[in-house]
Amino acid sequence: MECRVLSVQSHVVRGYVGNKSASFPLQVLGFEVDSINSVQFSNHTGYEHWRGQVLNADELQSLYEGLQLNQLTHYDYILTGYCRDESFLQRVVDIIQELRNNNPNLVYVCDPVMGDHGSMYVPEVLLPVYREKVLPIADILTPNQFEAELLTGKKITSEEEALEVSI
Repeated sequence: MECRVLSVQSHVVRGYVGNKSASFPLQVLGFEVDSINSVQFSNHTGYEHWRGQVLNADELQSLYEGLQLNQLTHYDYILTGYCRDESFLQRVVDIIQELRNNNPNLVYVCDPVMGDHGSMYVPEVLLPVYREKVLPIADILTPNQFEAELLTGKKITSEEEALEVSI
C-alpha cells in the first residue's frame, strides 16, 4: 500500500538538513515523498554567511493550488520543519486542516525548528504561531530541549523535568 508524505521543510544547496535529509530515508523506507521547500538557502544558517530565498504564503498557495488542480493532495502524513516566514507557517496550518478534511486519518509530524543552545534562529514572531496554531493540530512533536522550553514556558534541567513537560 502506498503511503504519501508531504514534507514542508528547508532546502540547502550545501549540507543535509530539512527536505534534503528527510526525503531519501523516507523513500528508502517505501514512502512516496512530495517536498515543498520553505526556504532555499546556500547552506544552513549556522554558518557565518548564507544566502537564498524564503517562501511566503502566496508562493506556498501557488504550489498547493497546482497540486489541487491535478488532484494530488491525498496524503497520509505531513512533516514540517524549518520555516522562516509567519504567513507561510500560518498557511501551512490552513493546508493541514484542509487535508484533514479529505483524510481524517492524516498524521501530522511537526519538528518545530526554532533554535538551540539558548537562542532562536528564526524570527521570534513564529513562536506564538507554533504555540497557538501548530501545537493544537500536531499529532507528533519532535522539539529539542530549547524548543520544548520555548513552547511550554518551562525550564528543563533534569531528565525528570523533561519527562514532565507536556506539550
